[in-house]
Amino acid sequence: MPSAQRRASGRPQVGCEEKRSVLDSLVRTLLSQNTTDITSGRAFATLKQRFPTWEAVRAAPAADVADAIRVGGLADMKAARIQAILDTLVAERGACSLEHLRALPTPEVKAELGRFKGVGKKTASCVLLFALEREDMAVDTHVWEITKALGWVPSNASRDQAYDHLNELVPEELRYDLHVLLVRHGKACPHCAKAGSAKQQAAASSGVACPLADLKPPKAKLVAFKAAKAAASKAKGGKPKQQQQQRAGGSGEGTAAAGAAGGSDGKRRKVAAEYGQFTDPLEV
Repeated sequence: MPSAQRRASGRPQVGCEEKRSVLDSLVRTLLSQNTTDITSGRAFATLKQRFPTWEAVRAAPAADVADAIRVGGLADMKAARIQAILDTLVAERGACSLEHLRALPTPEVKAELGRFKGVGKKTASCVLLFALEREDMAVDTHVWEITKALGWVPSNASRDQAYDHLNELVPEELRYDLHVLLVRHGKACPHCAKAGSAKQQAAASSGVACPLADLKPPKAKLVAFKAAKAAASKAKGGKPKQQQQQRAGGSGEGTAAAGAAGGSDGKRRKVAAEYGQFTDPLEV
């Protein structure tokens, strides 16, 4: 498991979690948007090389900052967002630092990061998971595509909807390992590459089988948000309680027992009941 490897080796399992300040981690993750890990890593390294401090980045001409991160793409937009964050921090706290987030509860960290333009749920989640070592289920493209194919989230879920869904369903102690393993798999498996990509199109001729193939339900059986909510609403309106429980993914007795148990298991069952019949990650 990645968490065991990290403890045993003392080394990070992904580039995002290399030991950095919270602000470093946020900027590194911002630079990773819409590009590869390799190019975003180069952009971050060049930025740090040209500007010795974040105050230097903040005070520099926007064109110089954009030039430093050009290799990562969308350089002008990302430079503007980085400098806007730095300006806000100096105005509010007197310094280019986010180290105060280490002492805040997770909901407050999300709220604090989410107010910055360009910092969505995925970016904030990566900062939580790697820089702050909080248990959160970050959803990048690989996690998003694979969990939809597995039926863990609705087939038409947006990335943000998948994030909300998975953070209800996946127990905290599994989130780090599951995120890292799904990202590794998504990068290596042509069958699980982004839909329509050249890598996925080449999968048929690759001769390599996807090790998750037997766990993926047929596409016709994947549940979409609209269909799942309509079915759940209909069930609540007149179906016998036992049938409603069966729609949640198990027998009436088993589902009732899970709900009575409370805790994370009860929460997962509640989410499954509301959105339809999904595969439970713990049962895979």
